[in-house]
Amino acid sequence: MPSGKTQEPATPLRRSKRAATPAPSAFNFQEDSLGYKLRLAQVRAYDMFYETLTPLDLTPARVTALSLIAMHPGINQSALAKALDVAGPSVMKVVDTLEQSGWVRRLDVKGDRRRYSLEITAPGYEYLEELRTKLDLYEKKLSQHLSAAERRQLSDLLDRIAT
Repeated sequence: MPSGKTQEPATPLRRSKRAATPAPSAFNFQEDSLGYKLRLAQVRAYDMFYETLTPLDLTPARVTALSLIAMHPGINQSALAKALDVAGPSVMKVVDTLEQSGWVRRLDVKGDRRRYSLEITAPGYEYLEELRTKLDLYEKKLSQHLSAAERRQLSDLLDRIAT
């Protein structure tokens, strides 16, 4: 374009008489979306979890791992990984953290130098007692707007979705 001249504005295209644009509500993928509502509930549950358990420096994975080890003394890392539905290296990081904290110990498995069994230490059991108190508070907060029957029903429904 030569200098000094201004470009003329483009003329707007005429709208053809096509189908009308759908109402914005046709694109509301959230209002009746179970997946979306589950995600919102998960975000809220995680926020409340960290709010309640921050002083204990735990993640949901660590809590679950501690619980599983306490319920299954001698469980090995591969069985723990399977129960947590995570890869071996991921469970190793969780167990490393729990061991460094003094709550879990690895024990050699006789006849297999590559495997370890896991058990809760005495300080780990003390920690689990404190954790139980905090988790009770967390569960009360989480379900504060539900009756006991509604809480049981929601839990049952979530179990059905998860399977």
